[in-house]
Amino acid sequence: MNKRRYEGEQTKKDIASKAKILFSQKGYVATSMADICATTGRSIGNIYYHFKSKEDLFVYIGEQAFAEWWEQWEEISALYKSATEKLYAFADFFVDNNTEHSLNKAGEEFINRVGADSEFGKRMFTLYNSIVENFEKLVLEGIDEGEFKNENPKELALIILSYHLGLGGSYQFNDKEAMKSLCRKATTCFLEGICIRNENKT
Repeated sequence: MNKRRYEGEQTKKDIASKAKILFSQKGYVATSMADICATTGRSIGNIYYHFKSKEDLFVYIGEQAFAEWWEQWEEISALYKSATEKLYAFADFFVDNNTEHSLNKAGEEFINRVGADSEFGKRMFTLYNSIVENFEKLVLEGIDEGEFKNENPKELALIILSYHLGLGGSYQFNDKEAMKSLCRKATTCFLEGICIRNENKT
């Protein structure tokens, strides 16, 4: 990569990093391009050179945030052997790395504003679908190893992810340890429904 291209990529990442904080604090709708210019110290022309619109910028932020988040999780996941252990580890990981909760709320505003069938709505759906597909692999691992019942892995992935996302609304009322306890209990409730009991395996 030549110097000019490298500097361009760094500028793009800098704009996204600062805009991400703004979207998390103010939400998608309340954040204007003028706000983004002021926060990043960039002109509107410079921002539009790197992103064709506010929508394009927001989707880029979501894509980058997920890529970094999932990379961190895969490093942690590799430390555990069974799918059951990984599900409990994910509960802790989700709480420890839930800095994106406010951004998730902004994402809901975004979809409501642009529409699910728009170009950017479809990009966000692709991002969401990749999260589900990656988590589905973990569920399949548990099924293949005989830990979980042979049920629809995509549905199971959606259920456990929904547990955690739903509990996300309690973050403002509970400290981190209380949230970990809640997420682990949710995992236990989930596992009690899909685990193959030892007595059935003998």
